[in-house]
Amino acid sequence: MDIHAWIAVATLVAAMVLFISKLIPLEATALSIPVVLAVTGTVNPAEAALRGFGNSAVISLGAIFVLSAGLKESGVATLMGRMLERFGGKKEWRLVLLIMVTTCVLSAIMSNAATVAVFLPAVLVLSRRADISPSRLMMPLGYAAILGGTLTLISTTSNLILGSELDRLSGGDKALGMFEFAVLGVPISVAGIAYMVLIGTRLIGKNRLDNTPRVGSFQERLKKRYNPEKKLFKLTIPSGSDLADATIEKASLGKRFQIEVVQIARKKGFIKQFIDIQPDLKMNAGDVLFVDGRDEDAQKLAKVHSIPIEIATEVELESLRGRGINMAEVLISPHSAFLDRTLIDISFRSVFGLSVLAVLRSGKIIEKDVGATPLKLGDALLVYGPVRYFRKLEENNDLVLLDRQQSEEDVRHAPIALVLLAVALLPPVLGLFPLAVSALASALLMVATGCVSLRGAQKAIDFRILFLIIGTIPLGDALFQTGVAGKMAANLFPAEMSLGPFYVLGVLFVVSSLFSTASNNAAAAVILAPVAYAAAEASGIDVSKTFLAVAYGASCAFVLPFAHQCNLMTMGPGGYKTKDFIKVGVGLSLVMGTTAVVLLAI
Repeated sequence: MDIHAWIAVATLVAAMVLFISKLIPLEATALSIPVVLAVTGTVNPAEAALRGFGNSAVISLGAIFVLSAGLKESGVATLMGRMLERFGGKKEWRLVLLIMVTTCVLSAIMSNAATVAVFLPAVLVLSRRADISPSRLMMPLGYAAILGGTLTLISTTSNLILGSELDRLSGGDKALGMFEFAVLGVPISVAGIAYMVLIGTRLIGKNRLDNTPRVGSFQERLKKRYNPEKKLFKLTIPSGSDLADATIEKASLGKRFQIEVVQIARKKGFIKQFIDIQPDLKMNAGDVLFVDGRDEDAQKLAKVHSIPIEIATEVELESLRGRGINMAEVLISPHSAFLDRTLIDISFRSVFGLSVLAVLRSGKIIEKDVGATPLKLGDALLVYGPVRYFRKLEENNDLVLLDRQQSEEDVRHAPIALVLLAVALLPPVLGLFPLAVSALASALLMVATGCVSLRGAQKAIDFRILFLIIGTIPLGDALFQTGVAGKMAANLFPAEMSLGPFYVLGVLFVVSSLFSTASNNAAAAVILAPVAYAAAEASGIDVSKTFLAVAYGASCAFVLPFAHQCNLMTMGPGGYKTKDFIKVGVGLSLVMGTTAVVLLAI
């Protein structure tokens, strides 16, 4: 290999290390790749290193992000969620089957993570109605969204990239059609759903949600789920106390004592008023503070400030509930503007008028310094405050309110959104226009017709993923042009061994799955596309089949929670731990891999 080939290999290794370790932001790593390849002359001419900015897959994906938001905001997804609630029934196997089939179908035309975000509240309603633990339904929901990624060209980022790269590498002689994935994707999805209905749900072990009584109010069960040791206390601020005349923010009881002020009762003449909590609210002598926390933390507060403290009575709790003070659970949504920011950064209490009592992340409860904890995808927040403010949570696209109330959401734009979806999909199927053109036109019409707001469209576009694709496309070019991809294929599939299609396709599937799990499916698709092309040339297998093997492998992300954002989103509401995903996901991966490879090879 010449010097440029070694530079391509070194760039690949360095990129993978940074993608996995996340030492620097993913998009920064990706955009550094074309700079390195251009400066070293590995990609020649230097302008070719910028090819990713004009790649059709990038344009198509950006438009599809907007289309997906349009389907969500227009009410198409909501209508499917209502259908779930209507026909769910109370038998577990029937619920799992209905949830997985419906989710799989919607995920074929809409973002996987957005599909999960839409269906999460509906599935929780079904769980409570059927008296079934959420842990029996959440994992099937997330897995079904991932399986839906095998059905169409637009269902996942990796499918789009592989379709674009096959067209480019073959000089336009080969292409992956819009529904070509479905030929094998349907039996793969059927096999995966059958596994979950018959075997997968039986493998989900008992967790804390199964031990939480499914009686009483949803809020009581939330409290027991997040922390059964926490209680609601009340304390009265005496005259001369250092808390008198201090604001909620200045008192900083949460940071100092892990105690959260959830409501204040204040006498005005003979009338007792309940005051909503805001950071700039000033506390007065005589105020009765209702605070949430552990016994030891409450006693510490009482000792430091010389204030008597006692547990709130059941009558007082009912009085608070009667005034519309209660709990709710919210999830950080995909593409949320709150990701990697703290509750303090986003002024959560000021914006929503609610207190965050705890954060549930990867099966662990975070209670200390909640306000200073950067939020991550899949985090579930236990919030407390006036029920009338819950509507703010429901209307905010950065959060998913899990205990969503039945509301008359405007679905008048749903028919228009479905027509515009057809406008995006039919032209490339009929050979009239490329997907990038039809999808972009449809996305513009989604905004113009009011199916999605301009702000909603902007928020829906995941620039992080777009930059990843833009940066890694020239790396794929470099691997192909320098002969590294050919050498990788030759080492994996030695010509002298006369390896059959089962081996070649199986190895591509496994390598793609491992690559996708370690980094993400977009990077796996870009980097393995030239290897799949070289493998097809060396083995004589139809190049469409080698690319489909990589595509299906990139969607095989069931074994670890961080392997796919759908897993992270269902982890909190389902009460899962990593071992639960391993226990169920290994079998599903084997079912998917075996089905895909056998059908591709015959």
